Amino acid sequence: MANLRRGVSVAQVIHGWFGPGDIETADTASALRTCSVATLNLDPKPGEVEGNLFLAERAVTEAKMAYPELRWVVLPELFTSGYSDLMSVHHHAEDAEQGASVRFFASLARDLGLYVAYGFPERLPGTAGAAGVSDSANLVGPEGLILTYRKRHLVRTSLEHHIFVPGTELPVVEAGGMRVALLICWDLGLPEGAREAALAGADLILAPAGWREPWGLQYELSCAARALDNAIYVASANQLGVYPEARFATPGHVYGPDGSRISRCEGERSIGEVDPEAPGGWRKLYGSTLLESIEVAPLEVCS
Repeated sequence: MANLRRGVSVAQVIHGWFGPGDIETADTASALRTCSVATLNLDPKPGEVEGNLFLAERAVTEAKMAYPELRWVVLPELFTSGYSDLMSVHHHAEDAEQGASVRFFASLARDLGLYVAYGFPERLPGTAGAAGVSDSANLVGPEGLILTYRKRHLVRTSLEHHIFVPGTELPVVEAGGMRVALLICWDLGLPEGAREAALAGADLILAPAGWREPWGLQYELSCAARALDNAIYVASANQLGVYPEARFATPGHVYGPDGSRISRCEGERSIGEVDPEAPGGWRKLYGSTLLESIEVAPLEVCS
């Protein structure tokens, strides 16, 4: 692989498209399989849920108009309320299945024929007040709500672990022709969540994020590492802007099974194409890293 000529893509390598006469035909065939995923790095206003929903509507609609083949969209962590003023976030918590945001985004997804992953503060059933709120994300599509994921790894350098109830489950579902899982922000900082999703069959992780500065570089590295670790796609959208508690300045992107960034920036939007066959193809080419167990070799004692 070190001798690959400049300009040959990973997809071309995976499918053996090396000859100059074959690349145009191969790229055409790949285009029939590929579809787009957009990460929308927006700046929601703290506590202005209605305004933030309309901000998303504009951005998602514009992305779909620009890319008719768009299939998945990712919005930032806690998007409906904004990742800010966490002590008051419970005022904007809502039911995952019946809340205003899920009805709004389900309608938008149905009208545009795509899937949307977005972050929101979730009011857990049977709770009230400041207790019983999770940092959650919904995945909705033309058929309505598909899954709800609750952030499992809460940040301890902020107030998250004092405010939110951590999740325990990591579902994987079929959505848009790929097997999809959700993670949220700091979940990407640890390798276990993405590995668990990949072992359950996921080949695309959609990850809303509110990754603060000065750790933007680590955000990018974490996304790339989780993709390469598991030979899957990772698409993450980050909140942007300056808020009383933190500054967010690093946009999220789409990363391919080889760990490379495959998306391009268009203002607040980052857009990339995914090929459902690429994760399996990369594992055959590079070698699978999905070891379900690690066999420990016996130690040799040197005398």
